Amino acid sequence: MQNSLILASLALATGVVIGIFVQFDPDTPDVSVSVTEQDQALVASDQTTGQVFSSNLASDSLIALEQRLEEEIDARIALEKKLAELNRKITDLDRNAQLADDSNLAAKAEDQDESGLPGSDQRWFNEQALIENGMNHSQALELKINFEQLELERLYLRDQSIREGWDRDRYREAQQALTSKEDELKNQLSESEYDSYLYASGQTNRVAVTSVLESAPAATAGIEPGDHIIRYDNQRIYNWFELRDATSTGEIGETIAVEVDRDGEIIELYLARGPLGIRMNSVSVAP
Repeated sequence: MQNSLILASLALATGVVIGIFVQFDPDTPDVSVSVTEQDQALVASDQTTGQVFSSNLASDSLIALEQRLEEEIDARIALEKKLAELNRKITDLDRNAQLADDSNLAAKAEDQDESGLPGSDQRWFNEQALIENGMNHSQALELKINFEQLELERLYLRDQSIREGWDRDRYREAQQALTSKEDELKNQLSESEYDSYLYASGQTNRVAVTSVLESAPAATAGIEPGDHIIRYDNQRIYNWFELRDATSTGEIGETIAVEVDRDGEIIELYLARGPLGIRMNSVSVAP
């Protein structure tokens, strides 16, 4: 019995020793270390894959943004072209409207029966009216030739602008060049001669007062409906826009003289510079 217990104890001790040697044997594979290294490899692989995916996503986004930017640029260029085309059409419409108005005026001037104009004798230029106002035949003929030349230049200018498709600014500049020629003529003639020239050519040479505001400076000074304003602050007046410009120059409120023709009688009145407070028309009246 005692021997059996001894043998059992030796067997148990031998098993324990063998177990210890097996646990610390360097040849035995370390399962936990192998698993950890594999996990790290998998994590590193996942990180690399994520970086590649993020890089591809950023690249795709950049390409999409570039495409969108190019589309917006193309759309803006198309819009600018459309706006330019609309502006061109508007300019053409304005020019055509202006030229149509000028054409209608010229046509009326060519076709109009001017027998209603005082002394017109149904002609564009009444040479005899100049002679009756003391001008010699030679000077009257010279003024007639000058007038007709200017009128022909205006007609040729109108046709040229339509034929060549001028814009409004170019047409206006060309018209102003012709107007400056007539201004030169005005400077060459005396006031009475230029007055007669305007009347002979059927142009306005008087400002007729049609109505007066009762509380306006014109009424206070004594200007009445039917008066023809001849002079404002010693400046000869031939049409309404010359009078408008004269009232807006100088020092407001200063006292100036206004000369009117009332039924053939010249009357000098005084009032403060500024708006007259009248309604008026430009008319053609025999000097």
